Amino acid sequence: MFQFSTRLISRSLLTVSIALAGCGGTEMDDAEQVSDAQQEDIGQVESAACGHCDNCVLHARCLAPRLPYGLTSWSDKVAVINSSTAHAGCVAMIPSSNSYGHVAYVSKVSGSTIYLNEANWKAGACSTRSGTKAGLNIRGFWCP
Repeated sequence: MFQFSTRLISRSLLTVSIALAGCGGTEMDDAEQVSDAQQEDIGQVESAACGHCDNCVLHARCLAPRLPYGLTSWSDKVAVINSSTAHAGCVAMIPSSNSYGHVAYVSKVSGSTIYLNEANWKAGACSTRSGTKAGLNIRGFWCP
């Protein structure tokens, strides 16, 4: 019985830590902070097939299952960047106003336009947006 309770508590703490290690939810609360040049195509809110609209890492991992684990802080995310060029299936690493940073799944690339599928960029929602690497403020990509 004690061992079962310990596992249950450990899993609960893991769930809480994963939830807290997500993307914060305040990255884009103030749209005024982003210039018009950076806001190319905001996209639309959509339902998530994976159901993790409140955590960018879990959402990206659902779409890119080989995404490494341990992506809690911005430095963790930067450490897994392995490409400066996007292609469909990569995960973009995007700095944000908090210490966690943000990740987004690259669903398509057409010329210099990168199409992102992401969670929690708009607090608690799954959404899409597109733009150039510079316009989306992408630091780099993890590509499988």
